[in-house]
Amino acid sequence: MEPEEKIRVLKSLDTKNLIEKLHKYEDELETALREAASFKDLNRGYLSSTGDCQEVKRLLAEIRAQSPEANGAGKKLTLADKEDWLQKQRTENEDLVAAIAKQKDIAFLLENNEIKSDMARRRLAGATAVLALKTQQIAFFAGS
Repeated sequence: MEPEEKIRVLKSLDTKNLIEKLHKYEDELETALREAASFKDLNRGYLSSTGDCQEVKRLLAEIRAQSPEANGAGKKLTLADKEDWLQKQRTENEDLVAAIAKQKDIAFLLENNEIKSDMARRRLAGATAVLALKTQQIAFFAGS
């Protein structure tokens, strides 16, 4: 292959543009990860891997203390009656309903942040793989 032809092929690889994209993807990934960490920190009380978050548990404890049995406003409740009463509070107590809704919203937004980070990570990995391929092509043309 003639030197002029090699130069034309090497210029067509457009590695400068790819390196700029690589830096952009790195910045996007860093931004996404920082946003996710900040979001988790700001909403720590509403995060839960399973079951209720700390804020919902705190409200349930307060509500449990207000149960008909606890405040002496009724007969002795069975364990099943207590659980039924607490379950009913999940739809009737405005503060608890709001906390459960916020917990769900936070979980959705957290999942959205994780998807955003994952997609940025994939774009970065794809660009890195293309750069590796182009590096091999450059090495091939330089050797021939």
